[in-house]
Amino acid sequence: IGTMMAKINDAEITGLVILDSPGIEKSIGPIPLGGLYYAEKLEKSKREEANKRIHELLAKFRSRCEEAGVTYREAELQGSPSERIIKESIFYDAVIMGMRTHFHFETQDEPGDSLEKILDETITPVYAVPEKLELPNVPFEKIKVLIAFDGSLPSARAMQRFAQLAPMDIFEVKLLISEDEEDKAKYYLDQAEAYLNRHNVQNIEKKRVKDNIIKTIDKEYLEWADVLVVGAHSKQGLFGFMVGSLTKHLIKVARKPILIGQ
Repeated sequence: IGTMMAKINDAEITGLVILDSPGIEKSIGPIPLGGLYYAEKLEKSKREEANKRIHELLAKFRSRCEEAGVTYREAELQGSPSERIIKESIFYDAVIMGMRTHFHFETQDEPGDSLEKILDETITPVYAVPEKLELPNVPFEKIKVLIAFDGSLPSARAMQRFAQLAPMDIFEVKLLISEDEEDKAKYYLDQAEAYLNRHNVQNIEKKRVKDNIIKTIDKEYLEWADVLVVGAHSKQGLFGFMVGSLTKHLIKVARKPILIGQ
């Protein structure tokens, strides 16, 4: 999805790899008396293993970009993966990362919680991508996009982020709102359609439902969509954003890429 978005936007893409040095040090654990030599040896071994994996990942990234003919850069950092991504993200238009993150591969086999931490703090929109991914053959096929919109600030931010990252008319969009009041739903859908039209997104279908938005998407739209556009939830007091229930559900299901507007 990274190379596809880079080609659509005529943009440069950066492959970022992070050596989880705090995680490696933590995985060594307490050092018993006289065990410093073995601890240092173990740490060195883990770092060498991590560096080998990092260079393999960069080689794959480089190959994909060159094959797709997109401009790219490579970046290597050290530190806590989620913290470094948050700091670096302010210099980019979007972050593309997996729903099941494995930044701590040197020290654990299970997926980490980096995505949730990043969503809680970054201001940059995030494309969360599942492990298995099938994308349309652009530009010969339209990209089917479902935008869950309810007139709230989070959903508006997500819609705006999508429009800003969608310079070409290659999208087939469904605007979906769950709302009991017909007039209210019509107002929000018409206004959202007009906004998208002004950003060269023309092929739009508007849909109002009364049922639970999660059940509706699962039943009618999850199979159809190539990408889903959703917002982070409302503010949690004065501190950060919560990840909304719909977004959490779509991440848990991990079926389709999600653009999460921040």
